Amino acid sequence: MLTMLCIDSDPQRLAQIIEDLHPLNIRLTLLQATSLFQAEQLILQNKQNIVLILCAQTLADGNAMSIFKRSQSSTMGKIVYAATPCATELIDYINQGHIDYFITLPYQAQELISIIQQQVSHYKINHQQHPSSSKNSIVDTTRLLDKPELSNPSNFKEKFLDYSLYSDSELSHLVIKSLYKVLETGDQYKIRRHYSANHILTREGEKNCFLWFITKGEVLLKKRNAHGEIQDITIMQEGTMVGGMSFLTGEPAFSTGITLVETEVLKVDNTIFSQIMQSNTALLAPFTNLLLRNFNRRLQHSISTELALQETLESLDVAYNQLIESEKMVVLGQLVTGVAHELNNPVAAILRGSDSLKELIFTLLCCNDNSPFFQLARRTLQQGLSLVPLSTSEIRQRTKQLLPKIKDKKLAKYLINMDLDDKQIPLENNRNLRESILLLDKFYQVGSILRSSNACASRIADLVKSLKHYAAQDSPVSELADIHEGLEETLIIFENKLKHHSVIKEYQQLPKIECHPIELEQVWTNIISNAIDATGDTGIIKISTVYLPYDEAPSIQVIIEDNGPGVPAHNLDKIFELNYTTKREGHFGLGIGLTICSQIIKQHHGNIEIESQLGLFTRFIITLPVFNPNIESERLPLLRS
Repeated sequence: MLTMLCIDSDPQRLAQIIEDLHPLNIRLTLLQATSLFQAEQLILQNKQNIVLILCAQTLADGNAMSIFKRSQSSTMGKIVYAATPCATELIDYINQGHIDYFITLPYQAQELISIIQQQVSHYKINHQQHPSSSKNSIVDTTRLLDKPELSNPSNFKEKFLDYSLYSDSELSHLVIKSLYKVLETGDQYKIRRHYSANHILTREGEKNCFLWFITKGEVLLKKRNAHGEIQDITIMQEGTMVGGMSFLTGEPAFSTGITLVETEVLKVDNTIFSQIMQSNTALLAPFTNLLLRNFNRRLQHSISTELALQETLESLDVAYNQLIESEKMVVLGQLVTGVAHELNNPVAAILRGSDSLKELIFTLLCCNDNSPFFQLARRTLQQGLSLVPLSTSEIRQRTKQLLPKIKDKKLAKYLINMDLDDKQIPLENNRNLRESILLLDKFYQVGSILRSSNACASRIADLVKSLKHYAAQDSPVSELADIHEGLEETLIIFENKLKHHSVIKEYQQLPKIECHPIELEQVWTNIISNAIDATGDTGIIKISTVYLPYDEAPSIQVIIEDNGPGVPAHNLDKIFELNYTTKREGHFGLGIGLTICSQIIKQHHGNIEIESQLGLFTRFIITLPVFNPNIESERLPLLRS
């Protein structure tokens, strides 16, 4: 016969327990001890037969639970009772497997007998059916769940780790069946509820005082997003619970739970929950495990969502960078046609000059001496390199004054262009005045061609530099830059388009500012390009700069204004929105140029504003700080701000 040991330092209470357990005498031999020493002796004498130890939490001669650490009792069931338990100590002993059950005094005799019977049944399952296994052997939980006599979770070892053997559905089924077991004698707590479809269980943002176990049906969880739109989160099925987090923490409900079909739930409030747990402590471990799983699932879902969101943001960054490059290529495509035409003129001039030089150089090489004429010729060549061409009106006026002396209008113009109209021309080597002037003109042409070629080459270099600068990428490190240089490089790119426009520049003296200059040139390019499109073939574009020398935070302003048709007042708020464009038919635009401008200026901790009046003007005002120490640390992908 199996033996149970009862330990209590209070003899009177021990006698009462033995009397209450009298109905078990036919199945168990009851031993009793009033001290730890006496209990240890009984365990040594009967260690093969003792299946259960029942003791008070504290004894006069020490902590009763220390006896449970003995190796001899590792396979025994252990039940502790107390009127005022030490919660911290109790939880530690449960988690460490030193006790299996706890009862609060005063106890009900029938309840105590039922618990002992369950523990004995548990012992028999593990030792009589599987004698070679230890107390911690794994039991086929799926098979055991279907047995009515094992439906109560107290039939299994009350250690949290044991519940890792259960699937989510099995553990939920176990808890719900245990709750129904509590209700077998009658639903005195009135927790069993039936609801039709579209019944609200929890409401987002409101206090939730209930824990809802879904025993049948489905519940949809909904939540409002950042834009105020309500979105479906998930559908909770039979065997799950709703409102666990807000029920335990007292925080407002995270989501709204609404039944989708006819649904049966177990509705538990704080008071009922406490009463059920006190009357049936076997529910504590499986319920805690189930609750932790629910929280863990939510945490895992949040982490997965965060990772997916991070991947999405990274994809958006890539897509946005591609959009920026697309917009840049659109502008470059528009500019390349004009720049190609602009390059054609200086290149053609250089080619023509090269052909002329081939012919002239041989003539000049044959005439190399130190006579007064060739000294004048060399000075004339130098003048060709440096003289600024005269206006047509001045040439005409000076020609009239020289004609009485030269008698040849063409020769007079040659002399005037060479600034020799008041000089005496030496006549040497049998050359007359005409031949001498024509030879001097050849020297002048060489100088003039070289000057023109140098100017054309500089022009080409400026255009190529501006295009390369615009198409380049900024360094991740900011630099001190002259805003006027960026504006001038941008105007060089647009020079062909601006031939028939009046460009007014009103520049104040500005300090260099801390910035990413190529990004700012993209801003100037977009705004000036829009101004050109707005004004058509002819118009006025005014570019002004202003220095605002505030003591603590000096800044500069760039103001770009055109005399185009203007922007309607109701569209001004949309002007910086993505995909919004005011381009007229025939002017291609992606609708992201001004969005990029706005984000670049924000990244520079600046501000961009637009003012417009229909039929009169449109004005962009860009304000930028001179000192920008945080520009690197805050340089995030543009569309995230």
